[in-house]
Amino acid sequence: MGTSASSPGAGPGVPFDPPWLDDVLPDFPGDGAPPLPEKPNNDEEGDPQPDQQPDQPNLTPAVAPPARFSNARRNFGEFIRTGDREAFRNALGHYSRSGMGGAHRTANRMRVSTRSAAKLFHVLQSARDDSDPNIREWVRILTTRSTRAQDIVNEIIRYVAPTGGSIEDNSCRDSMAFALQDLLKNNPNIDLLRLDDNNIWALIESFLGYEASSRIYFDNGMYFENKKFSAQTVIRMNEMYDYLRADLSAQIGKLRHATPNASRGQLQEILQKAVENTFQVYEDSL
Repeated sequence: MGTSASSPGAGPGVPFDPPWLDDVLPDFPGDGAPPLPEKPNNDEEGDPQPDQQPDQPNLTPAVAPPARFSNARRNFGEFIRTGDREAFRNALGHYSRSGMGGAHRTANRMRVSTRSAAKLFHVLQSARDDSDPNIREWVRILTTRSTRAQDIVNEIIRYVAPTGGSIEDNSCRDSMAFALQDLLKNNPNIDLLRLDDNNIWALIESFLGYEASSRIYFDNGMYFENKKFSAQTVIRMNEMYDYLRADLSAQIGKLRHATPNASRGQLQEILQKAVENTFQVYEDSL
C-alpha cells in the first residue's frame, strides 16, 4: 500500500482531537453542485464548495498522556519483525486506547474519512441510478469529454475528496486513488459510473482500510521507518491494510444490513460506528 508522509506522532499534552479538524470536513452529499469536470489530463482542482458541517459529538476536551504510543509501538515492532497476528491486535488496541483516547475518539478523529466515504457512496450510487440532477449533469459532461478510466478516477476524486492541504485532505485523496485503482486492477472492464451496490461497498471498505492504515502510519511512521525494520515494513504495512479492511468490512456488514436503505446522514453514522466498533474489538483483545 502507499502511505502519506509520516511524522513523529503527536506528543503529550495536546488534544486528542485537534480543534481545526472540523474545518477540513468535505461537503456533505447534495451540498451544492459538483465542480464541472475538467478536460482530460488536466490535474488542476476547482474551488471547494462551502462546508456545511453536521453536529459533532460533544467530547470533553482531553489531552494526550506522556508516551501515548509507546505500548502500540512495542507491539508494532513485534508485528513487523515476526508477522504475529496477536502482536498486531495488541498494537491496534493500545494505539486506540492509549494513543487516541479510546475507540470513540479514534473514530471521531477519522470523521473526515467517514464523511468522504459517505459522499463517495452517494455520488457513485446517484451516478448509476440517475437520481440526482447535479450528478446527472456532472456525469454527462464528464463522459462527453472522456471515457478513459483514469480520467474518471481523477474526476471522482476531485468531486468527492476534500481539496485543502491538510493531512486529512491529502490522505483522503491518496486513499481514494488507491481504492479505485485496486477496483480497476481486479475488474479492468468495470464501469466506475455504473457500479452495483456490492462493488460500491467493497470500494468504501477498501477506502476506509487505507485511511485507517494511513492514520496509524502517520502517527507512527518514523518508528516504522527505523532501519532495523526496513526489510519487513512494506510487507507488514500491506498486511496491516488487509487486516484492517477485513475487520472494517465485518463491522460495516453488520451495521449496513440493519439499515438497508440508509439516508446520507445515516450512512455516515454507520461508517463512523463501524470504525469505532473495529477499534473497540482491538481494545477488548488486550
